[in-house]
Amino acid sequence: MISLTRQVAKIARRLPLRIVLVVPFTVLVFAAVGITGLLSVRNGQRAIGKLATQLNNEITDRIEETLTTYLDAPHKIDRLNVEAIRLGLLDIEDKEALGQQFWQQLQAFPRVDRIYFGDERGGFVLAGRESEDDFQIRIAPGLGDEKFFIYGADDFGRPVGRIEQLAGFDPRERPWYESARNARGATWSEIYPIFTDGTLAIAASEPVYDRAGDLVGVVAADLDLPQIDRFLENLEIAKSGLVFIVEDSGSLVAASDPNSQLVKAANGTGQPQRIRAIDSEVPLMRASTAYLSDRFGDLASVGSSTLSRLTWDGNRYFLSVTPISDDRGIDWSVVVVIPEAELMGDIQQNTREAIAICVVAFVVAGVLDVLASRWVVRPIQRLSSASQAISRSAGRKGFRKELNRQIHEGGIQELVLLARSFNQMAAQLRESFSAWEETNEELEVRVQERTASLENAQAELRALFTAMPEFIFIKDANGRYLKVASTDPKMLYKTDELVNKTEYDVFEPSQAKEFVRCIREALKTQQTVTIEYKLPKKGQEEWFSASISPILEGPTANAIPKVIWVARNITDRKQAEEKLQEQKHYLRLILDNIPQQVFWKDANLFFKGCNTNWAKAAHLESPDAVRGKTDYDLLPLEVAEEFRKQDRKIIETKEPQLHIQAIKQKPGANGEKIWLDINKIPIYDEQGNSLGIIGVLDDITERKISEKALKDEQEKSDKLLLNILPAPIAEKLKNTQNLEIKNSNFEGRSEAAIAEQFDCATILFADIVGFTPLSAKMPATELVNLLNQIFSKFDRLAQEYNLEKIKTIGDAYMVAGGLPVPRNDSAEAIANMALDIQEAIEEVNSYIGRNLSIRIGINTGPVVAGVIGLKKFSYDLWGDTVNVASRMESSGEPGRIQVTEKTYNFLKNRYILEERGHIFVKGKGEMKTYWLIDRK
Repeated sequence: MISLTRQVAKIARRLPLRIVLVVPFTVLVFAAVGITGLLSVRNGQRAIGKLATQLNNEITDRIEETLTTYLDAPHKIDRLNVEAIRLGLLDIEDKEALGQQFWQQLQAFPRVDRIYFGDERGGFVLAGRESEDDFQIRIAPGLGDEKFFIYGADDFGRPVGRIEQLAGFDPRERPWYESARNARGATWSEIYPIFTDGTLAIAASEPVYDRAGDLVGVVAADLDLPQIDRFLENLEIAKSGLVFIVEDSGSLVAASDPNSQLVKAANGTGQPQRIRAIDSEVPLMRASTAYLSDRFGDLASVGSSTLSRLTWDGNRYFLSVTPISDDRGIDWSVVVVIPEAELMGDIQQNTREAIAICVVAFVVAGVLDVLASRWVVRPIQRLSSASQAISRSAGRKGFRKELNRQIHEGGIQELVLLARSFNQMAAQLRESFSAWEETNEELEVRVQERTASLENAQAELRALFTAMPEFIFIKDANGRYLKVASTDPKMLYKTDELVNKTEYDVFEPSQAKEFVRCIREALKTQQTVTIEYKLPKKGQEEWFSASISPILEGPTANAIPKVIWVARNITDRKQAEEKLQEQKHYLRLILDNIPQQVFWKDANLFFKGCNTNWAKAAHLESPDAVRGKTDYDLLPLEVAEEFRKQDRKIIETKEPQLHIQAIKQKPGANGEKIWLDINKIPIYDEQGNSLGIIGVLDDITERKISEKALKDEQEKSDKLLLNILPAPIAEKLKNTQNLEIKNSNFEGRSEAAIAEQFDCATILFADIVGFTPLSAKMPATELVNLLNQIFSKFDRLAQEYNLEKIKTIGDAYMVAGGLPVPRNDSAEAIANMALDIQEAIEEVNSYIGRNLSIRIGINTGPVVAGVIGLKKFSYDLWGDTVNVASRMESSGEPGRIQVTEKTYNFLKNRYILEERGHIFVKGKGEMKTYWLIDRK
């Protein structure tokens, strides 16, 4: 580097000043302007890339948000209608009421175009939006009739005035119906043309099942794709930009270009066919789709939003593709194409302007440098000649006059001043000698004045030392007292007694040795040494703090190394520190002997301390080891971040967190979970400034274990009770036992029984024929096992049909439907179980090798059901309906099911029954009964 500098200096000596001034500055200006222009262009290009990314993200987010709004509404409507049908709020047989309900929903959901329902018999009801104020109601009766009728709708959604009658329509063959039936849940259909006008739509459909799990029909709501087209056309993107949505199959869903078609008529069929994006009439759409196919293979491979550049037809485009999907079958991709030229227009204009500015700047800088160099060089040449004249004529008289003739004062201000300085220099040299003599005289006077001022300052300093509370000594390297500057009466020794004494003359040897060591250390290091020490005084000890500083003097032959010893009495401070330390000791004893874990942090969330229990739980060797640490030093990163976030919130809001129960991050010694009750309290000073937080953690693991054990016992008890009683009755019984009972006639329970009236219940009695003779021939154990197998099958059937087993009496079995929760199909459920019981008996006979048969009786009517008594509770039924059901069983025939006329009226439409005629029933007289044969 030094060699290079010398070479440059040699070359510079040979160059004229004009070249040195012009060339470097001209090159520097050109380079600065050129680099600035280049950086401006590059920064503009980067900004365009970021702008394109941001624009694509904003457009994609807006499209995704709007599509989510469009796609959520149809499924919300389906869910409302399915629940209304399930709860009986909508009657699927009442087509006009369904149409009116759908019309009302269209008013609340303006983006949904049609809402409809189709059933398994071919019936169909639709409410549709033909225009903003034009609605239609369409009804198909079903039952093999494939016609449906189109009506207008009045202001209340009621069908009025038949408009048209169409034929050849079966909803069960439509895509929306088939997709819901196959999915057995909420789903999207394929995009399909509307039956009446061919408009493309997608349907959100959901199946409806009856209580037996059979498909009743499908509810659906249509979203017309032209709505999405209109939304994309109104998006504010570049003039020649393009947005389109495609399925993973490649078929178009919607596009922002009004010239883009979504369907076309197939040759020979007349049915509209979907158009693939790769076959679109829009060239840019075809090119974009081809690029995506080359890059990803197919759109289904695009896992997340991507941004890339497309070059087509000599132009560059920013192209982004974003997948949109849901769990009901939507798998679309949103493609956004923005031309780079429309974003780069200003950048290119700036580039041209930057180049023009560079050229102009270079020319102007060259001209200005030439003019400036001429202006600067001429005065400097004159000054050079003048300096040579000074050296030639300095020894002659009258050289000032000659110098004035050589130098012309003109040009640049600095050069004018330099010329004047040259003209004045000679006269000043002659005048300087006479001024020196005058100056010497003045200096002597000033020295005398300074000496007097110094003496006054020393007197003032002595007075200041006298008023100071510190003790100030001057000592040499051996600890000898040279001067004592304090007159404080509290001193242990008088001033005149200390001078010329050493530390060993004043203090005991070990103390004196330590003082001398500190003095020599200060002299050796030339740094101030601080020491604290105590001295006895009147039977007590007083503490002092001393600063020992070397006295820096100029180098003289007899200079003695000395220090200044400044001591201050700190007894009061030491006593306060001892009291504080004692309080800290007591506080530490308290903290270390409480069962809770305690820690505290400062306002920056650094640990300041903890008690022994917390340190042990954190696996630290001692409470002092936590000082200066943070949560990052003790916990995983994610957990530490969460804890610090909570602590900052406590400090900012000044609100404590109390009794937060959580599982400790670190398990116990045996890997067990440890539960903590966490309390965190903010700490503030009197001015409200944050000092930190204190945390108190209580180990509640044993309490949690006890609570869990109690909960498990409760669950076992509940399970046992539910095995004996129906769930609603068990809940009532528990609530009754938990109440405080007053005026009780019995011990532990009141007189009130748990009972309820049911207006329509169906009762079944079943008795195994021939079981009594069989019991005399079989061992008791085998007999009980056989009866258990049979009744276990009956229990499973009761559970399958959601019926309530009442009891068993010997070889008789009693079950009821429609209680304790009422239901409208109790007769059908009992009938199904009765038929299945007959099949179960045949299965038992096949593997035991016997010919058992069963006699069943069924009756429907009002009953009273409940729990009575004090102990060994059981759920039982009372009423005439129960007695008649029992008579139906006892008066029946083996292997057959006898039902009353009331039950017959509930079953006649869906079951095969045979009239038995009138029979005599004990307690009732003549009754007309029927045999239940099979399901229709």
